[in-house]
Amino acid sequence: MKRWLPLFFALACAHAPPQREAVRQPDETSPAPAPEPYASARAYRHYLDAQMAKNAEDPATAASELRQALLYDPGSPHLHTVLAEVLLRQGQTSEAEEQLQAALALDPAHAPALLLSARLLASRGQIALAQEQFGAAIAAQPDDPDAWRDLARIDLAQGDAVAAEAVASRLSHRLRLVQKESAGEQADPTAGERLQDACSALWVELGRWAVQHGDEERAQRAFAQARAASPSDPEALAAEAGWLESRRKYPEARERYLKLLAQRPEAPDILAALARVALSDGDLDTVSAHARKLLALAANTSPWDGKSGEGEEDRRELAGALVRVAVPLMGARRSAEAQTALEGALRLYPDHPELSFYRALALVQRGHPRDGAAAFESIERKLLAAKGGQPPPALLGMDLGALVVDARVQAALARGRAGEPEEAMRRLRGIFAQRPSEEGVALALLEVFDRAGKAAEAEKLLAAAVRASHPATDGLLYALANAQDRAGARRKALSTMRRVLAVQPEHTGALNYIGYTLTERGSPAELREAETLLARAVELRPDDGAIADSYGFCLLKLGRAGEALPELRRADRLAPQDPVILGHLGDALLASGHKDEALAAFRRALFALRNVSDPARIDPPEHGDRDDARVRAEIEKKLRSLAP
Repeated sequence: MKRWLPLFFALACAHAPPQREAVRQPDETSPAPAPEPYASARAYRHYLDAQMAKNAEDPATAASELRQALLYDPGSPHLHTVLAEVLLRQGQTSEAEEQLQAALALDPAHAPALLLSARLLASRGQIALAQEQFGAAIAAQPDDPDAWRDLARIDLAQGDAVAAEAVASRLSHRLRLVQKESAGEQADPTAGERLQDACSALWVELGRWAVQHGDEERAQRAFAQARAASPSDPEALAAEAGWLESRRKYPEARERYLKLLAQRPEAPDILAALARVALSDGDLDTVSAHARKLLALAANTSPWDGKSGEGEEDRRELAGALVRVAVPLMGARRSAEAQTALEGALRLYPDHPELSFYRALALVQRGHPRDGAAAFESIERKLLAAKGGQPPPALLGMDLGALVVDARVQAALARGRAGEPEEAMRRLRGIFAQRPSEEGVALALLEVFDRAGKAAEAEKLLAAAVRASHPATDGLLYALANAQDRAGARRKALSTMRRVLAVQPEHTGALNYIGYTLTERGSPAELREAETLLARAVELRPDDGAIADSYGFCLLKLGRAGEALPELRRADRLAPQDPVILGHLGDALLASGHKDEALAAFRRALFALRNVSDPARIDPPEHGDRDDARVRAEIEKKLRSLAP
């Protein structure tokens, strides 16, 4: 039956369900009625042949055998229902409906017929009647999880989470009853297992729905209920762990991931998740340990041979896990470890364009811009020259055409950082002329011109592109606002950033820029607006250290040092050795009464300012004004006042 289930929802029939007042509720205090026999002895051979035909995907033969069985056993509601199912598989809706009517005429409480009838009603959009029919199916056989699940799904499809949660709660109650009676001699040993799996899965589904709809309290209840129903269910553990991680509840997320790892000690996705959580929590040694484990697995896995054969799923999962570890490592400025992880993935997929792209980024971040530029240029050449053959599997979902453009942009940026400003500007002019509306291209243009001391010229180019665009894109406006900021026109930049939000209300860079600027101004009304904008930015991009810093700085300016401190600690973990973040962290520590820790944070900030040796470092204006001389003067003043 399950194999053909999706077809049921695409078919329709005119079978009328019982009236609302006739629907029976399941008796959740007594055992389920014993299932009726499948068929009489005379019909059994035809019934078995029909089942074999169904398994062989031969519905015509199955229908023929079931009709023969019904000649011997016309009073079997089960045979009528199975025939209706097979007929639906063939698209014979009218005859299937007749068989369902016959089954329910023989036994109005025949659960499989009620369930199939309810699905047909749902496919026709008769939701209220389908809900009643599902309820009747549950009443007839409360230990069959399918009706419970389908009823809750209809409720969720209608947006009625309250009703869906009530169904899941009733199923949990039924599960507890069955588990309590499981020691009985007549108990079905599989009934409890099926109900347990279904109950946990239903709560997980409800939890995911709640997460998607921003209902945090319901999500928390649902995941807790899923865990209560089946403490070791891997799907429930994974769903709850992912949700906890998204809410930055890292210790709880780690606990769930570790339980999953105990079940699957070499699962790449779990190792990557644990590394990610450890990185967010500042535990870099654990990140390295998980990365080494993934690299060891990669060393024992055969590389891709150009074909999708045996072991391909495992290979792809492992390579993807290495990338998911490498990217946040780059965000934490641990580019050497990131490069090692990416090279482990490249061992599995030699010359893979996506992996090669991120490796080139790591090279530039490590202070090897010329090598990075050559790597980006090689990616572009290989992608343009590739003809025929099976392409390597997509690991990150990057479009290869877009990857060519990204490689060109990054190669130009790397040339600029390698001391070739004229070449970088020449390349970016050409790319920008072809793609002026793309945010990444526009920001790259600004960077190379700014690095060459020609930010004003970049602003003119961007402003001209905005005037020529009807309407201007949020990305182009955002790049123009950044150029205005770098030119010192902060008021004009703020106005342009507000235009960005008018086009795209959830542009995280604009949210952060406006929020940080208003925080620096510091009036009560501006701080309230800044808090709203920055809280949304954190929600949209929780792994960005600069945004976490802006939000923590705002909370500090609002006089809420206790709330600001954990956010600024998190910002420091996400973007270590950033002097601006360390300065804000020191202020929050001082306001919280931790003078010694504040001194340590200010000294770390000063050390970072005196040892800036990464030529690839970029400080986008969205992360706040990075005037190193001003920041150094402020931190030195604080240190003198604290430790003369």
